[in-house]
Amino acid sequence: MSNERVYEEFCSLILEKSSELAHEVTEIQTKKYPEMQSISNDLLSMREELVSLFAKSFVMSDEDRKKNFKAWGKKAGTQCATLNASLEEMLNEFPEYRTILGDLLKMHAKKNDLTIDGFYNMLNILETDIGDVTCYFSLPFVDYQADQLRNSKEALFELSVPVIPISDEIAVLPLVGDIDTGRAKLMLEKALEKSAKLKVKYFILDLSGVPIIDTYVAQIIFQLIDSLELIGVEAKVTGMTPDIVQTVVNLGIDFKKIQTYSSLKQAINTINGSETQRTV
Repeated sequence: MSNERVYEEFCSLILEKSSELAHEVTEIQTKKYPEMQSISNDLLSMREELVSLFAKSFVMSDEDRKKNFKAWGKKAGTQCATLNASLEEMLNEFPEYRTILGDLLKMHAKKNDLTIDGFYNMLNILETDIGDVTCYFSLPFVDYQADQLRNSKEALFELSVPVIPISDEIAVLPLVGDIDTGRAKLMLEKALEKSAKLKVKYFILDLSGVPIIDTYVAQIIFQLIDSLELIGVEAKVTGMTPDIVQTVVNLGIDFKKIQTYSSLKQAINTINGSETQRTV
């Protein structure tokens, strides 16, 4: 029997057993990782599809084989990431296909008196398939997790500059922790955006939770106050700690034109008092 005929028969054999082999891999993985039991049904169809691709790869061109595995890897990698499977668990699965299919390949080769060269070629196809699957699966899996992490960081970053309306006319931005370049820029952006959206008259920047500021942050504060004035919002700064005051003095920064208050309460009382006076 020619090598090509042996390849075709092996392809048919694996296709017939695709469901059985997928269940076998599922059982092995579930025993190794009991936590995967809850998603085993979701993974079963994916595994059966992969077994079928392994089978067809023995009668396909290298170009078509890689194309199919790449498409499967993109879909399966993203799906497994959304199912919260770990990359370690999934990568440890692929050697199981090598073992299971390798044993079947050996028996098939013996049964059909396949030449050494023919057996080596089939084994090489299987090894190449395993390597391709590992690569094509890992990339979208890692990309998806990286996107999720980036989105989480961005959401957390935005929470670090919470603009809080405390009345129809007053909004407060209470800052806590160090302010780096990125956070300072976000502070400027969010303060202007929220002030315009809320249509407030007063904006209070509370620095009581900030240990220290540098020249750049001080410049952003000046820029923020000037920008708020342009949209008709009166800005005030509260909670400047002794360390911040000392830094401001040492840096030669002039805060005289900025309305500063020792506490948020004092600033609010001042605003309410001035509003009362205007009403009277």
